[in-house]
Amino acid sequence: MFDMEGPMIELAADFHVHPDYSIDAKGSLDEYCEMALTKRLLELCFTTHYDADPKYAADDAFMVINGNKEKLSDETLTHYFENIRRVHEEYGMLGLMIRGGLEFGWYEGCEAEVTRIKNKFPVEFSIGGVHSVDGLCLCEESSKKLFKNMPLEKLADKYFAKLEKCAASGVFDCLAHIDVYRKYGLEFYGDDILTIHRGRIEKLFDTMIVHNVGYEVNTSAIRHGHPEYYPTMEIVNLAREKGVLLRSLGSDAHCPEQLGLDFEVASSIIYDLFPYVDE
Repeated sequence: MFDMEGPMIELAADFHVHPDYSIDAKGSLDEYCEMALTKRLLELCFTTHYDADPKYAADDAFMVINGNKEKLSDETLTHYFENIRRVHEEYGMLGLMIRGGLEFGWYEGCEAEVTRIKNKFPVEFSIGGVHSVDGLCLCEESSKKLFKNMPLEKLADKYFAKLEKCAASGVFDCLAHIDVYRKYGLEFYGDDILTIHRGRIEKLFDTMIVHNVGYEVNTSAIRHGHPEYYPTMEIVNLAREKGVLLRSLGSDAHCPEQLGLDFEVASSIIYDLFPYVDE
């Protein structure tokens, strides 16, 4: 059934995966698991979006259950984690380790809700993501409205200030796609955006070390036409010099075909930096 003659990915764990519980994703847990077996991955951690910011609840605070968009609630989370338990048991028999996690959209004051969720549900991996500045999502083309009215230096100041607060909350294992502002910002601001972290990210790294928060190498930048992952190798090297923990490798897949994107290359690049996640 599966191509067992295909290449083995050296670091075969994808820890940033969005199944169709996320409102912007496609593919069931089973479809992802089947794809993981086809690609000879050994481990997946599903990290469905959990965006509970009350300011944007009308737009983002949903999960998809059996094809229906439903408000975030303990009931939707129960469905999600019970389904993860099912595939953990079923695909574990085939040698695939399945874990359940969440990518939390960070907002001011989210700590109590994140802590409550982690205490109530079997969240094995928690990602903290800063996705917006001034209410406009950096991960969508609407970010161009933001760029038109904001100098790059101001954007960076605002973004890194939010990342520092996210790290200082101490409730996340990992920060998502640290330099995601490149996604649409490179086209708008040009190459200056590639060095805008200098003089800003050092303080963030200090905060991450104090609160034992790691970062991920996220290969999804390749899908968006960028030659480097999130973050760039310059940032990876700065993190290594500072002693910031590389916590995970993730494809940020939003459909099964994107699973393990470019992992053959990514794993070889970061191999010496990468402690196994199951500490």
